[in-house]
Amino acid sequence: MKASLKKRMTAYLIDIIIIIVILGFIGVFYKTDNGSLQSSMDLITLEYASGEVTFGEYMSGISSIYKQMDSNNLVLNVINLIFIILYFIFFPYFNNGQTIGKKMMNIEIRAKSNKKLNLLHLLLRNLIINGMFYLIAVIICVFVVPSNIYFLIITSLGIIQIGLILSSMLMVCYRKDKKGLHDLLAGTWVAKTK
Repeated sequence: MKASLKKRMTAYLIDIIIIIVILGFIGVFYKTDNGSLQSSMDLITLEYASGEVTFGEYMSGISSIYKQMDSNNLVLNVINLIFIILYFIFFPYFNNGQTIGKKMMNIEIRAKSNKKLNLLHLLLRNLIINGMFYLIAVIICVFVVPSNIYFLIITSLGIIQIGLILSSMLMVCYRKDKKGLHDLLAGTWVAKTK
């Protein structure tokens, strides 16, 4: 039997809280100092507002600052990605399709037609629903995208990621089979365990 939207959302909220606590704990020990970059961003914004720089100069400056901030946060982004992979891919793979939140809500991820759930199913789900697509893109773009267009590329990818998540959530809410975009892409569904 399909899991209810309420159980799925509660399980996801529990899982996100667990990840936030773990990453917050790591963040206490690994801090990046973006204060001077934030000051530079404030300055160029004021210069643009007062007409001292053109829109093109402003966008180029902002783009360069964002790229530097993401470069400074690269280790944290990689750690975040690793925890998403460990918690949302490997943990359910070895625990009958359940994260801690899903276990608490008595639901599990299953492969279509009740085939054995594999790592590819879980990877495809998480590219959409847990922001892996965006995190991977940011990590790659820091190395390959020129500074002058970095902000445009990253912002566009962020909008796409948000669109994918919202589409998936709406599909879970309104489709009769309660499958989100992430479920359709991965060939999975979420079922009650009891």
